[in-house]
Amino acid sequence: MRVHVADHPLITHKLTVLRDKRTPSPIFRSLVEELMTLLAYEGTRGVRVEEVTVQTPVATTRGVQISNPKPLVVPILRAGLGMLEGMVKLLPTAEVGFLGMARNEETLEPTTYAERLPDDLSDRQCFVLDPMLATGGSLIAAIQFLFDRGAVDVTAICILAAPEGLAAVEKALEGREVTIVLGAVDDHLDEHGYIVPGLGDAGDRLYGLV
Repeated sequence: MRVHVADHPLITHKLTVLRDKRTPSPIFRSLVEELMTLLAYEGTRGVRVEEVTVQTPVATTRGVQISNPKPLVVPILRAGLGMLEGMVKLLPTAEVGFLGMARNEETLEPTTYAERLPDDLSDRQCFVLDPMLATGGSLIAAIQFLFDRGAVDVTAICILAAPEGLAAVEKALEGREVTIVLGAVDDHLDEHGYIVPGLGDAGDRLYGLV
C-alpha cells in the first residue's frame, strides 16, 4: 500500500477552515469541492494514458489521452458525494459508480445498503472518495468490493485519516495494488471512533442532520 500526504499550503489552508466548527455548510461544501480538486490532481498521477497523434495549427505532434477502459470514480455515500464534483471536474471522462455504506455507531462496523457499479471491473482503475478514514472499516469494505468485481488498481482519496485507520487498511489489503491520497494524517481516534482533532461528521457538515 502506498500513502501520499499532499502537503501543500493551499490544502493546509482549506483544511484549517474546514476544521473550524463555525464554518457554515455552504462554505464547507464549496471548500470540500476545491480541496478535492487539489487532492485529485495528486491522486491521478498514475492514471493510465495512451499515445495519440494530434494536428496542431502548425504541425502534427504526439500526445496522450486517458486510456480505455475509462477510470471509475466511486464516492461512498453520503459524505463522498461532496467530493464528487471536484473529482469529475479534473477527470470528466471517468465513469461514476456509487456505494452506500453506513457505520454502526456501537460496533463501528460498516454495512452496505446500496450499490450502483458495473458487474465486471476487470482491468479497471478505480478511485474511491471518502472524506474521513477513521477506523478504516468502510474503506476496506469498499475497496474489497471493487477487487471482488475484478478491479486491479484502487486509489482512495480522503481529506483526513487517523493512524489507526491507515494501519487497518494496510493490514486488511496487504499485497493489493492500493494507493491512499490524503490531505492530512491526524493524531488518533477517540473512544467513539472519531478522528481527533478532525473536523466532525463530514456528512452532517455537508448536508445537515438527517
